[in-house]
Amino acid sequence: MANVDELRKKIAGEIVLSGKPGETIKKWRQLFQIYQTDLSKELGMNTSVISDYESGRRKSPGTKMIEKVVNALVEIDLAKGGKIIKEFVALYNIPDFDSFILLRKEFEKPIKINTFLKRINGKASYEFKNRLIYGFSVMDSKKAIMNFSPLELSRLSSMINRHCIIFTNLQRGRSPLVAVRLTNLEPGLIVLHGILKVDEIALRIAKLENIPLALSYVSTTENLISKLEKYK
Repeated sequence: MANVDELRKKIAGEIVLSGKPGETIKKWRQLFQIYQTDLSKELGMNTSVISDYESGRRKSPGTKMIEKVVNALVEIDLAKGGKIIKEFVALYNIPDFDSFILLRKEFEKPIKINTFLKRINGKASYEFKNRLIYGFSVMDSKKAIMNFSPLELSRLSSMINRHCIIFTNLQRGRSPLVAVRLTNLEPGLIVLHGILKVDEIALRIAKLENIPLALSYVSTTENLISKLEKYK
C-alpha cells in the first residue's frame, strides 16, 4: 500500500529530525497503542533497550535502528488488523482535507494542557485534569462541520485523539461539540476561538463526555496561527 509507505516515511522522518528521537519513538509507540514488551519482541531485543532509547539513557538510535522500529510498529499493527494504520491512511483519502485544516503540528514531546493554553491566551471553561496532549489541529469550523458528516469526521480519529482541536470561525461553539459527541473522537482538548462565552449545551456535552474545553482569546485567526506556527 503506497499510503502505508508514506506513513512509514513520515514517522521515520519525524524521529530522525527530532531533537529528542527517543521521546518521539515513545510518542509513536503510544499512538499505535503498543507496549514496550511487544515492540522489543518484534525487534528481537531486550525491553530495557527500548526503555533506554525512549528515556534518553542510551545514545540516540541511528537511521537503520529507526527504520527497524518504524517497520516493527507497522507490522505489529498490521498483525492486529491494521486499525491504527487505516485511521492514518484515511487522512490521505478525505476530500478537500486541506480546505478545513488551517494548521496542524505534532509535538516532539507531549505537553500539559495548561502549558499549551498559556501559549494561546486560553482559559479553561470548567475544571478538568491537566492531561498531556500530543499535538494540535486548527480547523475552520464551518467547513469542517458543515461539509463533513460525523462518519467522515470519525475518520480523523488518529489525528485528533489525545490532540487539541482548535475550532475557529465560530458563531456560538455548539456544533463542534455536537459533532464530536456523534463520533468516536476522543480529543485531549477542544479550544473554541472567536467567541467570548461557551454555549451552555456545548459545555454540558464537554462535561458529559469528559472532554477538556477551553476558549482562546487571541484577537484573530491570523494572530492565533502566527502564535502556533512558532510553537516548537
